[in-house]
Amino acid sequence: MKKIVLVAYFFIACISIVNAQLSPGSNFNLTDSLLAVNNAQDNSKKIDILYRVAGKFMWSQGDTAIKYLKLAEEIAIKSKNERSLFKVYFGISATYNQTLGNYPLGLHFATEQLKLGKKLNLPDNEMRNAYYNLTFSYAYLKNKDLAFKYLDLAWPVLRRNEAKSGGGESNLAKVYNILENNDSALIYNSPTVEGNKKRVYEKRWGGAYVVQGDIYRAQKIYDSAIIYYKLSIPLSIRSFLYKDYLEASSGLTSTYAALNEVDSAIYYGSQVVTYSKTFTFTEGLLNAYKVLYKMYKVKNKQDSSFKYLELSQQLSEQLYNSSKINEAQNIALGEETKAKELAEQKAEQQKQLIATLVWLLIVTIVVYVNVKRRQKNKIKKIEEDRKNNELSAARDLQISMLPKKVPQRDDLDIASFIRSSTEVGGDYYDFFEHKGTALYSVCGDATGHGVASGMMVSVTKAGLNGIDALPANTILHKLNNVVKNIDLGTLRMSLNIIQIKPTEFELSSAAMPPVYHYVAATNKVEEILIEGLPLGGLREEHFDILTRSFNTGDIIVQLSDGLPEAPNLVGEMYDYERLGQLIEINGSKSAQGMIDSLIASVDSWLQGKHNPDDITLVVIKKK
Repeated sequence: MKKIVLVAYFFIACISIVNAQLSPGSNFNLTDSLLAVNNAQDNSKKIDILYRVAGKFMWSQGDTAIKYLKLAEEIAIKSKNERSLFKVYFGISATYNQTLGNYPLGLHFATEQLKLGKKLNLPDNEMRNAYYNLTFSYAYLKNKDLAFKYLDLAWPVLRRNEAKSGGGESNLAKVYNILENNDSALIYNSPTVEGNKKRVYEKRWGGAYVVQGDIYRAQKIYDSAIIYYKLSIPLSIRSFLYKDYLEASSGLTSTYAALNEVDSAIYYGSQVVTYSKTFTFTEGLLNAYKVLYKMYKVKNKQDSSFKYLELSQQLSEQLYNSSKINEAQNIALGEETKAKELAEQKAEQQKQLIATLVWLLIVTIVVYVNVKRRQKNKIKKIEEDRKNNELSAARDLQISMLPKKVPQRDDLDIASFIRSSTEVGGDYYDFFEHKGTALYSVCGDATGHGVASGMMVSVTKAGLNGIDALPANTILHKLNNVVKNIDLGTLRMSLNIIQIKPTEFELSSAAMPPVYHYVAATNKVEEILIEGLPLGGLREEHFDILTRSFNTGDIIVQLSDGLPEAPNLVGEMYDYERLGQLIEINGSKSAQGMIDSLIASVDSWLQGKHNPDDITLVVIKKK
């Protein structure tokens, strides 16, 4: 009876929000607010209204919240309102992390927020907003070292001591729960739960009960977890915090599944699926799909089981990022398990038919072969769609990592070129400018090709984001530790960094091919090779640095090994010496002219054969 009442209550709430187009209980009207945005003369006011509109959807309809936050971001960037942009980045990161479950994007915008806060020299109490998002981003991505680094900044020791002494801090507790430190999570959340008991019922916060349920579920104290999840549900509905409702229902789904209470797990999993059509909590929906797949499998309802297996696969693909690679692999394994189970089921049917009548054997074999063929084609199509979607998402991600255009400077002529050998390459180049100091030019080559190398490029891009004006070898040292801390297994990143100064340049390299320096005064080319390990090899690795003069007419050529090691039809390598000679011959050309000559030469060498490795070139000429 209680379930029926809760469902009815929630259904009425859903109807209200759909009709109002905003969270119930609010006097805020969407149409009037958007009209106010159009009529507002002050950009700060427009941004503020859009941020408040997004806030109405942040914990209920994440995609809608992002839509309005992106509009606010656009206005803030065009009007150069960096204080407002700092606030907008906080909302975008929080929505991606805690409602939409897209943790790499949450990390990206948290990093942008931190970078902007440092530029504005904001005080600690405002910077904690950025530290807060970075803490959750790294916690969700399972990077404990960086998560605890920003946790100490977001929640200083004094603030944590106050929470221990009775104030409570459920958000801090949630971070500890995500990081699987449930003893600390319980310490910080319990005061909030106890404080709830002293409030009038209408003022209690259901979110604290959700966190308490998560902690007890992680500790396998399932009876207590169920109590707190169920305590949170009516409070979440009453306060229109629909994400908390979905989070509690998802928790109940997993808890009942752990207790092998199949019907209850299916009931709450179905609740999550039903209300996710209106409200957003992507992680909870994905969890519901997975549990429903297992529960219907236990009940031997194969059609329903396969349905939720496919839905979980589709949702995982939509959330493609570095934290979802293992899930994508698990989905592929699930498809193999699905085919195996279906084959076993058909084999059992065949045995039963053989035992009944001999003449039915022929009919059974015909049916079996036909169904098997269809099932094989279906699985093949699902797998092909999965791979195509993954490659498309990875390709889009790789393209987004590259600069949209090269720096335009009065003193330098810069051009770049990249051609992948597969749909997703592992090469990477970028530029970072520090006004009044220097330009950094970066060229890299990740291990292998495809999705795995795309992950390494993403990590490298994130590590370089907000790069300080430091010596090139110091930057490589810091970036090596970041890559090593993330621990991507055998994946490695070769990278060189050149810092361009007015009359010289500094070069440091981590296992990259040589850099070529054309000296205009002598019309000679120097091949500069710095040996070393790639990023992610050894912790606390140090890298050498070299300095060369850089005068008018001089050229620097950075490249990956795809061009000099390109084989012709008989397997002969293009060769580094041939490349140096060609650079020397074309030293009088522009940066783009140099690239055109090099690419024309290697294409002629390949004789129509596709390059087996990524080819990347960065050419910088001193005007």
